[in-house]
Amino acid sequence: MSSSLAEWFAVLPGATSAAQRATARLQVVDPGVQVLARRDGKPWIVGRCLRPVTVASVAGRTAALIGTHELDERQLLRMLSSHGASGAALVGWAGSYQAVVATGEQTWMCGDVSGMRPVFWARIAGVTVFGDHARLLAQAAGGVTVDLEHLALHLLGPVPPLALAEGGSSPYQGVRAVPPGSAASATLCGRVTLHQWWTAPDDDRTLAEAAPVLREALRRAVAVRVDGEPVVGCELSGGADSSALSALAFERVGTRVLNFSRAPADPGNDDIDWARRLVEAQQGARHEVVAVDALPAQFAGMEQPFVLDAPSPSASSPQRSTAWWRHVAKAGPRVLLSGKGGDETMLTPLSYLSHTRLRDRPTARRHVRGWAALWSVPVRQVRTQATSPGPYGAWLAGCLNRGHDERGQWEARPYLAPWLSESARTMLIEVLNSAADGAEPLHDRPHQHTAVAAIRAIARWNRLQADAAARLGIQLGYPYADQQVIEAALATRAEARTSPYQNKPLLTAAMRGIVPAAALSRRTKGGYSADTAAAVTTARGPLRRLLEGDCQLALHGLIDVDRLRHALAGWDRTDERTDLLLHLTVMCEIWARTANNRPLPLFTEASC
Repeated sequence: MSSSLAEWFAVLPGATSAAQRATARLQVVDPGVQVLARRDGKPWIVGRCLRPVTVASVAGRTAALIGTHELDERQLLRMLSSHGASGAALVGWAGSYQAVVATGEQTWMCGDVSGMRPVFWARIAGVTVFGDHARLLAQAAGGVTVDLEHLALHLLGPVPPLALAEGGSSPYQGVRAVPPGSAASATLCGRVTLHQWWTAPDDDRTLAEAAPVLREALRRAVAVRVDGEPVVGCELSGGADSSALSALAFERVGTRVLNFSRAPADPGNDDIDWARRLVEAQQGARHEVVAVDALPAQFAGMEQPFVLDAPSPSASSPQRSTAWWRHVAKAGPRVLLSGKGGDETMLTPLSYLSHTRLRDRPTARRHVRGWAALWSVPVRQVRTQATSPGPYGAWLAGCLNRGHDERGQWEARPYLAPWLSESARTMLIEVLNSAADGAEPLHDRPHQHTAVAAIRAIARWNRLQADAAARLGIQLGYPYADQQVIEAALATRAEARTSPYQNKPLLTAAMRGIVPAAALSRRTKGGYSADTAAAVTTARGPLRRLLEGDCQLALHGLIDVDRLRHALAGWDRTDERTDLLLHLTVMCEIWARTANNRPLPLFTEASC
């Protein structure tokens, strides 16, 4: 259960003695800490970094960009000269990175819009230190203590509401989080202030206006990750999102693209057929298909999980993920493009119909009929689901008590697992009520707020997966999480980027002439339930042992073990909602054990 990270950083305070004290604490956590950037000749940013930090100084101000971006030192200097210490303009370029600006009076730090590049802060050795990993800051501050309220949020299915996930807490006591789209500034005395600099755009562009904007944004998002790489990997599922990235990478670097596909367990899944068709159009590009039985099953290796910043599905199947990334690394790529996040960025929640009725009633009527026909449900059911959800605060306060209410939602409605303890239920309801008081949505059009909430939810998991992959030398790239890509999609009329008559019409229009026409016409979507069902059956014994005995969730008072044991016994026969809640519970238990440095049960053939 090593806590070492392939990549992390911390921004030191300006005073030399304070910086030395903080550095000493960080060196205890990671003896291999390095100076990544200096200011006035003194260490300023320390940690480990897979790419060099870009630094520029002018007129008493110093800026640094950490991560993958398209600005060189000269361009950064020009930007710093134009925009001063606020720095929000520094993070609007292609790529995935954080920006830091320091003056004689304060330090300003900003992550990205999606949350792939987060910002945390804590008091270490009496001074305020910014960083990108909450666990590391907690360790340097004096010890890792789990924030039980924050942990309980991860037991909500499918994801915690945005107001809770971005309420400022982190998985660890004493470490605070800066919401995506906000910046934090710290004065010399250590006082931290948050500044929201980003809001979701209005969705007013037509499809014809939006398609070339999205095409250029995706081109730049791919280019900034693949330029200069001798071999470029691409996870190619055969779906529209990964096909677009593969085609753009091939357009950029030609035969240096190496596509990787995983064969599904379900014989009815036609993903591989579509992936092969795409690669056939890339003359000279390579394609590797990994057979189902070539990778370990889900849940394999749970006793030796990844040690991650927060609960993550990646920790539940470490052997499978490790085998996949080692296969990729052996083939040559250091960068592996992933289409995860494409659904969340390119699709729109059904609540879009409420706004569409106001500006284009005929299209709204046509879409209602189309969704009803596609799902084989009455038209009135679609109309109910598309109604306005009302004020955001009121929706948030009552979202756990709505039962099977099918009216419009501001976000994916959270639900409670039957095995949650009464104290955990009470705590979550109280937290929701507190957050609802004065809560404001990210946009007054519910479908825009919902889209951003979904984008940030998948980004929280993707960044943890990227952490795990980086330890094996693989840099996972998620172009759909780039600010320019997100804004290009969200600025498009909702009824133009989502339709019951065409799969992802905006992405299709943007990729026309780049992705083969046949691939753009696909209407099916592969499923992986057969793989999951087989894994659950095989791992029933280990899963039971994991959630009994010294179960951390039970010891923390968050779950009722008897009710959970009953649910585990029927996991392979359960519905989708319960299946997801069980996965989330396993994920949280594994993380809680790593956070508390508690050993996991050793799983043997006999225990299965």
